[in-house]
Amino acid sequence: MQYKAVGFDYGGVLAGPPGSGFGKEVSKLLNIDRQRYDELYFSRYRRLNLDQITWLDLWKEIIEELGQIEKWPDFLEIDNKYHHNRSPNHEVIELAQKLKSKGLKVGILSNNSTEMAYKMRKELGDIFEVIHVSAETGYVKPEPAGFRYFADALGVSLDELIFIDDAENSLKTAKGCGFKDILFTSHEQLYNDLKKLRVL
Repeated sequence: MQYKAVGFDYGGVLAGPPGSGFGKEVSKLLNIDRQRYDELYFSRYRRLNLDQITWLDLWKEIIEELGQIEKWPDFLEIDNKYHHNRSPNHEVIELAQKLKSKGLKVGILSNNSTEMAYKMRKELGDIFEVIHVSAETGYVKPEPAGFRYFADALGVSLDELIFIDDAENSLKTAKGCGFKDILFTSHEQLYNDLKKLRVL
């Protein structure tokens, strides 16, 4: 297969640490297992990524539902660690530039707010040809329609697309859609996976 485009998630891939660490710390704080965490979070997930509820309001709802509002200050400390000091992952951005220099199209597909969409375009618009954000498009990963819309914007078919995300949930429709998925855990792992696919 000759791949023609590579898509990147934003949070946890192009900026900030992978989200798996956040989930582990919050689950421990609230004394719930990962299945319960996913149930609570993903039942509100679509509203969040369509700008219908804020990130902090979502988590306040969850913590209140669990009857643990006294843990709110501890939650805010974890949240600040993962989401409010989200610096660019320069090594991953450089990989995207290298892929682009080799003739592949590169884009961003992110479940995020309109405010973050502006930030992405301001900081990364000169590198990435397409930047699709759920609050603007109305498509929330892993909805297949969102991946189809993204591939169309890049001018490729889904089987010509590689997509990189730090969240397993966002990649769970990959097989049905036809794109090649890479679960991001580190720059080194991503580099090696892209080498195996012969795009680097």
